[in-house]
Amino acid sequence: MSNISNERAEEGENAAAIQEVPLNTFFEILANTHRRQLLFSLLEYDYLDDDHPHVPTDVSSTDERERQLSLRMTHIHLPMLSAADVIEWNWDENTVWRGPRFEDIRPLVRMVQEQADERSMNSSGNDGTNSP
Repeated sequence: MSNISNERAEEGENAAAIQEVPLNTFFEILANTHRRQLLFSLLEYDYLDDDHPHVPTDVSSTDERERQLSLRMTHIHLPMLSAADVIEWNWDENTVWRGPRFEDIRPLVRMVQEQADERSMNSSGNDGTNSP
């Protein structure tokens, strides 16, 4: 085998390794409510900024809780999502948009969102059936 063939084979292996994101990483991402809420928002909007703020409804609106959430988003959640290439994030402008791997996680995010919506409907007593 020629050197060119060997180099191309190695490049192909490296590209495959770069493209693969372990499924466990996606499940770890979806394990946190705040990361899920951000991804739910990105299903609808491809770009989020200060004009599209999204604080999950289960988070109290006290100033201290919002400050703590902001710190966790900035130092834990956004870096994790960015490292997995699920989002692109501009720290200086406080903007987030879909990353190159967003389409890979989209089906899981949709499924989790549908399950959350279904649970919400069932817990509110509206399960979609007509009862006498």
